[in-house]
Amino acid sequence: MRLPNALMTLAATMLFALPVSAQVTVLTRATVIDGSGTAPQNDVTIVMENGRIRDMGPASKIAVPSGATVLDLTGKFIVPGIINAHGHVAEKRDPQLRQYALYGVTTTTNMGFDADDIAQFKAEQKRGNLRGARILTVKYRFMSAPFIPGSEHKTPEEARAKVDEIVTKGADFIKVWIDSQNGKLVKLNPEFCAAVFDQARKHGKLTMAHVYEYADAKMIVDKGVNILAHNIRDREIDADFVATLKQRNVSVISTLAREEGMFVYGEAPAWIDNAFFQKGLSAERLAILKTKKREEQAKDPETPRNKRAFEIDKINLKRLSDAGVRIALGTDSGGAADRFFIQGFFEHRQMELMVQAGLTPMQVIQAFSKGSAETLGIDKDFGTLAKGKAADLLVLDKNPLENIANVRTIQAVYLGGKKFE
Repeated sequence: MRLPNALMTLAATMLFALPVSAQVTVLTRATVIDGSGTAPQNDVTIVMENGRIRDMGPASKIAVPSGATVLDLTGKFIVPGIINAHGHVAEKRDPQLRQYALYGVTTTTNMGFDADDIAQFKAEQKRGNLRGARILTVKYRFMSAPFIPGSEHKTPEEARAKVDEIVTKGADFIKVWIDSQNGKLVKLNPEFCAAVFDQARKHGKLTMAHVYEYADAKMIVDKGVNILAHNIRDREIDADFVATLKQRNVSVISTLAREEGMFVYGEAPAWIDNAFFQKGLSAERLAILKTKKREEQAKDPETPRNKRAFEIDKINLKRLSDAGVRIALGTDSGGAADRFFIQGFFEHRQMELMVQAGLTPMQVIQAFSKGSAETLGIDKDFGTLAKGKAADLLVLDKNPLENIANVRTIQAVYLGGKKFE
């Protein structure tokens, strides 16, 4: 169930207050795909000021303010900035957030652990110090033993106290991690999860869960989770569960790029030699991918299971989308350096895999804008392009509705109305 509108509005305002700036930039004559799912608008002018879209509409009806910087984008396409609803940002945030932004990801989550300086870091972003993508965080995640941190808290009472603590230290969402890792671990129990969610609601925070198995997803939805941070990957979902998700307004983040990333390097994918992929990697990391990682995955006994999970994710994604369940774009990119879920590139790969699963390019654009923003509770200010909303957008050379891979043809990234370089 979504939080009350008043809480959602307050959360968005606190998270992403937009800085004041006197600069006015006008993008004109572009075709705009606003993320709402409506048809593209041709010959549009967007006026950006103070980090927001001051005005937007047909070029013939929008006045250009005196002294504004005007860019004629005839033949270009504008889409919302990509919102990655499931990412990871490790230590040394700046270079990672910069990489996300250069790939067109204007907002990302960190679904893992954050140092206590995250609250200060986000406060600097609110003041306009955007050195890369905006960041939202869970700060901490409740996990099973033997993971440390994550499994220190054993009782519902301890869980509640930890929720209180991480909220004061900057958590935007509260996350539980429920996964036996193919029978190797004991999972968090329902009572523990219920206590976490109840305490999160008292703070007005959305809740999310890492899940793999259908049975765990059913349990966690019953306990009141707002967001499934992964799709179900052990079996195809049934109509009753789909209906429950829709009725309870639960969002689903399908991380197809992550599932593919668990085995694809062992198959030497053609895109590993693509410049768009390689710009996000050092020569050293690329060499590891082409040798050590390829050999590891080619020999991994878990590869058949990982491939099956990937195919089930695609089937379930299409089923959920057809039923009208809210879908957000996520990838599980980033985090530990040895995971090789490449920040920025994986978001674009995710789009292509969503189309392979049966979604249209328009539905994918909705997922990375409107869907992700609504999932994260920031849709009042972010997600779609409209007057009054944040000026986070991408200028593309080619039409993404003709081929979703055209989202790669980024001419410019605007973050808070300023060109990011």
